[in-house]
Amino acid sequence: MSLKSDLKLKFDEAGADLQVKDGDIQLAHEEENLAQAIVHRLMTDVGELEELGHPDYGSRLYDLLGQPNTEETRSLARTYVLEALSREPRIKEIVSVTVTPNSLDLNRIDIEIIVIPVGKRRPLTVFYSMLLEVV
Repeated sequence: MSLKSDLKLKFDEAGADLQVKDGDIQLAHEEENLAQAIVHRLMTDVGELEELGHPDYGSRLYDLLGQPNTEETRSLARTYVLEALSREPRIKEIVSVTVTPNSLDLNRIDIEIIVIPVGKRRPLTVFYSMLLEVV
């Protein structure tokens, strides 16, 4: 199974936007595309794409908004990430998911994900940072 290609996105706190270089829309291929898809899945609330025929796409991380940055919240975040990753068909194996408090912002958690993509031997590491505070 190919990890495919998609439009390359630039993620920030406001969401995502197309990546453009020299007037051309950029593409994300293979592992880069899977990494982007993982981040997009985590940023999307489960059920948000139901009207488009994808009722299970996304994660429940949005349920943690407004929660304190405690071990319990980080444990729930890990559970929600594992749940979301289990629905990604391009992942052969989830090696690890680590959730830690951000060292600079007490209202933020950092998530490190290591997976083995389908058809690949080398692990892929993805980082995602989430603000728990409601802004």
